[in-house]
Amino acid sequence: MNINSNDRTVLKKSKLQEMTQQIDPRHSLDPEVEEILLEIADDFIESVTTFACSLAKHRGSDTLEVKDLQLHLEKNWNVKIPGFTQSSLQNGGTSEEVSARAFKRPTQTEAHKQRLVWVKKAQDQLQKQKQKQEKK
Repeated sequence: MNINSNDRTVLKKSKLQEMTQQIDPRHSLDPEVEEILLEIADDFIESVTTFACSLAKHRGSDTLEVKDLQLHLEKNWNVKIPGFTQSSLQNGGTSEEVSARAFKRPTQTEAHKQRLVWVKKAQDQLQKQKQKQEKK
């Protein structure tokens, strides 16, 4: 698989220039830098998809799944896919179920609730002190 052919690049120069302008309209990239960034993007996509496809094939599947991409991205690039954790994907479940579990808010412990009460009391006391000082 070779994505680097002229008409099969993942990222086009115009899109790269557009993203650069969004970051800072006063700056632009040198043509050489653009070429290097385009090559890096193509190499990255090719690497990730090739590895993920080989994982899917190893699993005996014809379908590329999030867990195939995620394994390579986390282990080799230290890139996390928001909403998915490695352990939740390994334990199974649909993407919706995994996503719902990944974003479930943890329950508050009693110790945490007590700290919140103390913080609120401290804030109230500071507010009262400020009001007293303003009256003087």
